[in-house]
Amino acid sequence: MTLQAVGIGSSANDGNGDTLRSGATKINANFTEIYAAIGNGSALTDIIDGNGLINVSSGANKIVFYYANLSDLPSAGTYHGAVAHVHATGGLYFAHGGVWVRLNDETTGPVTKYTAGVNGSTAYTFTGPGATSGNNPNFTFYKGHTYLLDNTANVGSHPLQIRVSSGGSAFTTGVTDNYNSTTGLTQFIVPHEPSDSSLVYQCTSHSGMVGNITIV
Repeated sequence: MTLQAVGIGSSANDGNGDTLRSGATKINANFTEIYAAIGNGSALTDIIDGNGLINVSSGANKIVFYYANLSDLPSAGTYHGAVAHVHATGGLYFAHGGVWVRLNDETTGPVTKYTAGVNGSTAYTFTGPGATSGNNPNFTFYKGHTYLLDNTANVGSHPLQIRVSSGGSAFTTGVTDNYNSTTGLTQFIVPHEPSDSSLVYQCTSHSGMVGNITIV
């Protein structure tokens, strides 16, 4: 049924609108359709429950969680438990522990994210799955896996770069700096045939901020 609008005339009390009975009939018909569509005919049982929560009990439901870029995602801390699709990466993410975690798929392989901190201008520190505490921890990265090094909080003073050796040139195979237009976020998809099996991460401004990356 299409919406039945109550005729109200052209101006107040012009005698051209619906009668009270006709208008009330249209209103009842509109509400009857609503209560049948998202309820049981007499009560609203779907969509929003009494606690303000989405509650849909039947049907082929469709809710789009679309974001163009990683930088468009809302706060993972505020929206803990939320899910989102990021078009630029083609990935599905969920919010947990204050970060957006990407789900693995057959095109990217496992994805692991480490968030960088700093200890003055002498060392990086990292948090993330299996990260070793302390200064300039060493990493073991696996071929075919994807790693995200999130240095967005420190990039202004301590830009991080993956290099072939301490003080050496940048290692670029599989590496995307400023990934997804996010300054300070480095993506490293470890190739199956790397030209080097031993790399480093290093601050481009402070040479002492350096740690080893072993490729296996």
